[in-house]
Amino acid sequence: MSDVTPTTLRRELLIEQGIELQLDILVLQANQTAAKLKDNPRMEESQLRNLLNAAIESRSTEVVINFIRYQIARNGSAWGTAPDSFGYTVIYDLNTYIPQWYDSIVKLVHEQPDKPEISQVERAKTVVRLMQLYLGYLNRAFYYGKKTGDFAKLENVNAATLAAQSPKEAAHA
Repeated sequence: MSDVTPTTLRRELLIEQGIELQLDILVLQANQTAAKLKDNPRMEESQLRNLLNAAIESRSTEVVINFIRYQIARNGSAWGTAPDSFGYTVIYDLNTYIPQWYDSIVKLVHEQPDKPEISQVERAKTVVRLMQLYLGYLNRAFYYGKKTGDFAKLENVNAATLAAQSPKEAAHA
């Protein structure tokens, strides 16, 4: 049986709370990125499922980014080859938003009176969890858009989500 101290448990609960606080903005970003596929009939559900499987199996953002680059080279008509295409946008999201979401979680944890430290192992697990959540919601959003043909709805932002964002984030949305 592992030694779970009250401090460890509290830190894990704070990290989980931090992840939950990022979910609206994470889903919003996944929806926005999936909406890039509105005029792309070549992307198939299985391709995004394979991406999600790569994230689950590898537990590495670098491996997932490598997988996306491979898919861009292999099937540019589905993933896109332009800098603002779907594939490169997913890479951008992973390199940009995952660290931002993680930093927000660290800030939440460090705002606590006892300021529990996050170990490298916990950091890696949290980043992987954020990546997996993002790609899971991206997969769901794409599936919705593909099956309904209504990618435009993915670009709609819920008013409650906007209210929870900072003014800078809301201006970007």
